[in-house]
Amino acid sequence: MVVSTANQLSSTYKLWKRFTFPSENGPRDAVAVPTSVGNQLNSSYALIIDMALAHIFTILFSVMLYFYMRRRQMEVTRLSPLAPTIWNKRSDLMDLIVETVTSSKDNWKSPGILLLLFVFFAFWVGEKATGTLVPPLIIIDYAAPVNPEAIYVPDRSNDNNVASAALFPLEVPRALRALGSTVDSELRQKVNVSAARPMGQTDDGADIIRIDYSYRATGADFGLQKYPSLTLDVAGSCVTDYEWFIGTRITDSDGSKIAVDIYGVFANDTDQWTASLFDGRQPIATFFSGNSTGGALPFSNATWGAIVSSVNRTSFSPGTDPWYLTGPGNSDTGASYSVMPGRPALSCWEDDVWSYGGHNSTIQALTSEALPGLDLSDSLQSVLLSTLGNPMIQTVGQHLQASALLSSTTASDQVFDASVSSVHGDLERLVQAAYVATVNCLTDLTLYPAGSDKTVPNIALGDSGQILDGVADFVVWSPDVTALSTLVIIVVPSVFVGAWVVAAVLMYWTPVKAVTVLDSNDLQRKLKSNEATDVVEGWVDAVLAGSAGNQ
Repeated sequence: MVVSTANQLSSTYKLWKRFTFPSENGPRDAVAVPTSVGNQLNSSYALIIDMALAHIFTILFSVMLYFYMRRRQMEVTRLSPLAPTIWNKRSDLMDLIVETVTSSKDNWKSPGILLLLFVFFAFWVGEKATGTLVPPLIIIDYAAPVNPEAIYVPDRSNDNNVASAALFPLEVPRALRALGSTVDSELRQKVNVSAARPMGQTDDGADIIRIDYSYRATGADFGLQKYPSLTLDVAGSCVTDYEWFIGTRITDSDGSKIAVDIYGVFANDTDQWTASLFDGRQPIATFFSGNSTGGALPFSNATWGAIVSSVNRTSFSPGTDPWYLTGPGNSDTGASYSVMPGRPALSCWEDDVWSYGGHNSTIQALTSEALPGLDLSDSLQSVLLSTLGNPMIQTVGQHLQASALLSSTTASDQVFDASVSSVHGDLERLVQAAYVATVNCLTDLTLYPAGSDKTVPNIALGDSGQILDGVADFVVWSPDVTALSTLVIIVVPSVFVGAWVVAAVLMYWTPVKAVTVLDSNDLQRKLKSNEATDVVEGWVDAVLAGSAGNQ
């Protein structure tokens, strides 16, 4: 399911519309209604189920009692006093059980009394189970088909400075929403982040560690109406890489000596980046995207990296992690530890493999040729490529800026807690945020600020200004809407009507109507005193004779 990070406006979805809901068990026919209506229908259907069960029990008991009376029609006085009790208590099974248990001792002499009690109890359990389990089946989830007019897909293809500057603030909110969901304990079960594993040391004795991560997202998670079994498997790995580090220069700033670490991005000395206190007082990281290479599939693997700017940040406690290794230091706050220069970069790769029907492909080829049976529209393929074409963890980290690192949450001015900060903690939270941003990649398309298309073009629109076909083949989640099962909506009333018709036919137009003689309270009293011979015998004979004549 989609991880809920923001409320959808009522204008972003369509109500009273039949659609296909993408459940984990396959597509389900559904209709979207307001949640208030869904709750009312749920209660109403519970009542309908109770009435349907009452008719079903009427059918069952009438047939059972009819054959019982047939066997005794010539000796009516031998009818058990339980017979009218069973018939008149058919709609209250617990009362029927109590009446049976407390009946006369003569009834308990019959070996069939225990079997009857077992049958009554089984019916009672079935009634309660049906009344409890069936009504909730009407509500599939809290989702509705997206309103095509609410979809906005920013054009990310233009990478010039002007376009990037306009796009960046539009993308920040979705990264922040994803980060805000990482406090969900259930979310941590969706992603796998390994412990930091030692990979040796550099010649200078610096620790090299490796951290692996992975997660899976399905078409049901994305909200794809027709293809819930489409699967994206993400697997990545990061190592602390000291080869990016070029050196440190000392700069004077207002009489203070500031260390400025110099890095070559992806170990390229011609593409340099610096890290220092000039980046901000709290630790901060900068994220970079690399090239696509061969992985599980050709071009399924992409590289990315990060440079941490933690040098000269101070702490009251020592740090031993590669990103936050401290040495002796001092500051105006009295903190006696300072992060040392030369922190390693994080060099990573990520392999993204899409699967459907036993076939694998990449984000660049979500076609029916690569994945037989998958028939995503070209426009929806373009949307997914635009949103998920780069490692999501790098995209999220880039837009989170100062909020990307978990260590920054411990910072107060220039002081942070180095003892609890680690590259593993930072990466784990980023992986969780990346998972949320991945599964929400389609529902986030309705959450951009109004008027965004005036800043960055909307690629979901065609040349005529209309939404492209197939772009809206997904659902959005909201507590204000409910997806009802069309099957349950139809089947429950149909069962009720069918049971009512069958019961009516049995009671008015078949020999089974003979059991209605048991409706008499006077009959029940006389049966207990063996005085009902004439009453029952005459009534039953008349019914049976009339039924034979009709036939």
